[in-house]
Amino acid sequence: MKRRDFVKSLTALSVAGSQIPLMAFGRPKHLRTSSGKWNPDRIVIMIKLNGGNDGLNTLIPVQDQIYYDLRPNLSLRTNDCLPLTYDTKLHPSMKNTKTLFDQGLASAAQGVGYPSGNLSHFRSSDIWVTGSGSEKIWKTGWLGRMFKYDYPDYPSSIPEHPIGIQMESSNLLEFQAEDVNMGTIIGSNDSLYNIIKQNYFPGTNDPANDNYGGSELEYIRAIDRSTFEYSDTIQNAGNRGLNKVEYPNTQIGVQLAVAAKLISGGLKTPVYRLNLGGFDTHANQFFFHADLLQQLDDAVFAFIKDMSAQEMLQNVLLVTTSEFGRRVKENGSKGTDHGTAAPIFLYGTSLRGKILGSQPNLSDLDSKGNVKIQYDYRQIYSSIMKDWFELPEITAKEVLGDDYTPLDLIKEPSLNISNDIQIPSSFELSPAYPNPFNPSCLVKYRLPKGSDVTISIYNLNGKEILKEQLGYKNRGMHQYTVLPNNWAGGTYLINVKALGSSKTHKITYLK
Repeated sequence: MKRRDFVKSLTALSVAGSQIPLMAFGRPKHLRTSSGKWNPDRIVIMIKLNGGNDGLNTLIPVQDQIYYDLRPNLSLRTNDCLPLTYDTKLHPSMKNTKTLFDQGLASAAQGVGYPSGNLSHFRSSDIWVTGSGSEKIWKTGWLGRMFKYDYPDYPSSIPEHPIGIQMESSNLLEFQAEDVNMGTIIGSNDSLYNIIKQNYFPGTNDPANDNYGGSELEYIRAIDRSTFEYSDTIQNAGNRGLNKVEYPNTQIGVQLAVAAKLISGGLKTPVYRLNLGGFDTHANQFFFHADLLQQLDDAVFAFIKDMSAQEMLQNVLLVTTSEFGRRVKENGSKGTDHGTAAPIFLYGTSLRGKILGSQPNLSDLDSKGNVKIQYDYRQIYSSIMKDWFELPEITAKEVLGDDYTPLDLIKEPSLNISNDIQIPSSFELSPAYPNPFNPSCLVKYRLPKGSDVTISIYNLNGKEILKEQLGYKNRGMHQYTVLPNNWAGGTYLINVKALGSSKTHKITYLK
């Protein structure tokens, strides 16, 4: 059984849940200020958009007709999108991110990737987490190498708090150093804990066999030792910490809520790696992608408000990554196939609040129909090391194996947060899809807070042909299916009322 399969189900402990015993290994512990090489107060939260995020439908090239020609079903109409620059608009699901851009709390870099991009999920993911190029296979992660510079005696002498925490993924290659893994897994169930628990019988400290199976066993033992050793520290921080805002009950919402609670509780872990899956949108992408971006947008906005309310936002930087982007031309299943470069997003008070780079040149694609890169992803890592953690330039060069120029995205973080981060008072109504339609179409709307919802449909003469009182709906994304019953073919108006306001879109029924 391969390592990825063996620990596939993730996790070792829950901040809010079961009591997991602390394994007392008797190793000396010290505070995170061991080397003095970096700023010990700063934290980076990296969010992987797992599957390959479609950059062209995230930062939309509204002035490029080629985009609309190659995506007749998936392109977003300029009037539906959120303006950022003359030729770039943001996906309509990312209304909160638009607010953060306006307040200087968000930035982006266009066209991030690496030369000769690999289109395999596993291989490209490994390239991103190891910091290698497509022509090399490295067995250590860029974070593992970075941490090893600060903790050269690890694991014989370990820090008081976990060095790196990962959620919703059991692949810790990113935290792998030459001879030890420096990551800790946490999550929402005890599946990996049960695996670990069953391993601890007399004799389990015996040396592993000198073969493939023994290597895999030693890998698992290293993970469970790290996780158990820090279980009390993590649980105590979780018990002390607070969430001052409500988080969406989504995969990424729960992860960011846990991270915020641990930071609030005093955990000094410098790096968190979170995961949001579902971005491999080969079919029926339009609404699936919109929903994923909505989940990301809502969760990040809740986290920003929470950290701001607790006066901790100046210490935290959020960065999105994805193993690759998507192909420019949509496929026959109303989706997109694997691509190369795509934008990354950053959130926090330390940013310059701009979009770095330009929209990709869709008339100059590579041989497979993918956009060309503008920035090497290792420049993002270099920016994190040099500009955020304030590591020496030589350290970043040694970690990455070459000198990658940091991008001009990060500035000195503000000591005081003066930004007034408000919850939108109005709801958002997304365009119906498909439209025109037969036999049905789907209408999505997002509520910033709970409200009674009523949906009405009118013909163009103003006659109401349908009215449904949907009752109280909680905060978040909702959907409504339009199913015509003895309608004539033609155009209708769908009206959604919530939060004391109403919004109307046109829909066309083909009969």
